[in-house]
Amino acid sequence: MELDLHKLLSLQSQISTTSSDAAADHEEGCRKIGAGACGAIFGVDGESMVFKLAKADQESLWNDFRMHKLVAESFRKWKSPKWKYTDVKVPACHYFVPQDDHLYFDKNPSLVEAAKETCNLPTSVLVSERIQPLSKPTRALLIDKYCPPQAKQMALNAAANKDCLVRLYLGSLKGREERSFSLRNFKMHLDQMVELQLDIKELAGKMATAMAIMHWAAKTDARDIEFVLGSSPLKAVAEMSAEDYLNLPGPVYTGPPSRIHEDFFVRTTDLWLLDFNQVRQISMDEAGVAMAVEAIKLNDPYIPKPLQRSKVQRQMWDEFVEQYLVAAHAILREEPNYTQVSGLPAMFISGVIDLEKKKQEKK
Repeated sequence: MELDLHKLLSLQSQISTTSSDAAADHEEGCRKIGAGACGAIFGVDGESMVFKLAKADQESLWNDFRMHKLVAESFRKWKSPKWKYTDVKVPACHYFVPQDDHLYFDKNPSLVEAAKETCNLPTSVLVSERIQPLSKPTRALLIDKYCPPQAKQMALNAAANKDCLVRLYLGSLKGREERSFSLRNFKMHLDQMVELQLDIKELAGKMATAMAIMHWAAKTDARDIEFVLGSSPLKAVAEMSAEDYLNLPGPVYTGPPSRIHEDFFVRTTDLWLLDFNQVRQISMDEAGVAMAVEAIKLNDPYIPKPLQRSKVQRQMWDEFVEQYLVAAHAILREEPNYTQVSGLPAMFISGVIDLEKKKQEKK
């Protein structure tokens, strides 16, 4: 079981699912697939967009949209530089619908029907790319391994467990026993990742690079963001060069063998970054660093911690620091005042260490 979960949860692993598996996951119409403090999330199975509806705070969702756009643009710019870990995915941010746009809800009755019990309509809407859930075989193995025996059958049949994303808590060695089992935003702690032999050093490096982009390219504090494992449909086909296309003998089919735009029968496991409603812009100085350090308190379960006793925790922290500084300085070297701002990344790392020291002193 551990070997199978290791393969399925490792980054960039591919799984081919059958059409019957896909059909079992498919439900007609729009339905609620997630919720948070800011809003409730709705989607249609088999479609690539989700709709985040504000529960009450309209300004928070507007900030979510603006910061999502800013972060997504920064990740596009820094997707393929020379350092190691740059392939953390950010969902595409499509558009925003203000609360007073009544025509939008008139045109989307299935969303109204799905949301009327959860939200006071009309409300604002953020439309973005859907992070596809982990595959049915992956979900079954997670239930088999981590669900209490008396609840396994219920978990297998629960519709909410189809919406399976795995939160990666590198900063939490061992989780508390949950009162109820759910695969929707399943919390995976460090001891579980070690048991499954996931590449936690790679995960730490990817999170570090993502945080560096958030801080020094997007110039934000990364407040309350989340890192999750989700899946992506295998896109179309590998691109050929323009010259290869010019040399084709005539009009030939060049799309995916399945003849559909997104082949949901083959998925890859990817690390995703999401949830930007609390993200704030920062200044490029000590005050900005202080905001980023303060924000790390809310990101605490995800990010590796300094000053820990176990060997694996120390290795993760060392990798996080190394990759964070590499990425941060590569970004900041494009700033005209690099000499003035070059010390800020190390100042952030020192601030996180001081934060942990104070936390440990209180125990």
